[in-house]
Amino acid sequence: MVVIVCIVCIVCQPSKVSVLGHDVEVVDSFVYLGSCIDIAGGSETDICRKIEMTRTCMKSLDRNIWRSSISLQTKIRLYNVYILPILLYGADTWSMTSTSSRRIDAFDQWCLRHILRIPYAAHVTNDEVRRRTCQPPATLLIATRRLRLFGHIARAGPSQDHSRALRAVISRLPVDWQRPPGRPRRTWLQTIELDLQQHNLGLNSTWKRAQERSKWCQLVETAMSSQGRATR
Repeated sequence: MVVIVCIVCIVCQPSKVSVLGHDVEVVDSFVYLGSCIDIAGGSETDICRKIEMTRTCMKSLDRNIWRSSISLQTKIRLYNVYILPILLYGADTWSMTSTSSRRIDAFDQWCLRHILRIPYAAHVTNDEVRRRTCQPPATLLIATRRLRLFGHIARAGPSQDHSRALRAVISRLPVDWQRPPGRPRRTWLQTIELDLQQHNLGLNSTWKRAQERSKWCQLVETAMSSQGRATR
């Protein structure tokens, strides 16, 4: 039996939804393809879920890996291969806020300090931890993946659903569209705009730049290198 669940608007939440003659269960959140989708529409729930999953994996390797006599270089390689993919799975679709960015970088610092076996009482700066491990901030990796995903969608054929959706949002909103009440949440496209803000690129010009893959990859590398220098 196939179980179908869906999330609907809080204001007009019906008691029952039917799709193609099948009853659909109305829930507040569910996990789809490894990502948590909730009724609020943001990424905070999925970010917190990924952090807890990653923390569990870090602790499970504490005795045999992080506290072993393995070299630091090997530990960092294991961290990049086995730990970071859990944290960053689906991160290219997150709509990041300043709060979520600080939470992710703080957890990344906790992991690196755990690998370096730095006690809580030791006064070691975050920059020094980055220097010892040669690790970029996790938010920088997420921004790189996010821009690469944008370029992939922008170069997709106009018949593709994800391409048509992105084209519709960039071009203009429907005439009868009205912003829902309350403070608007930061969207994924607004996060893209913040990534390229220092390059004075809007969404329309960004869309045109992304059509040429080689130039877009060069732009992504330039944007991320400048952000990396800014975070040091």
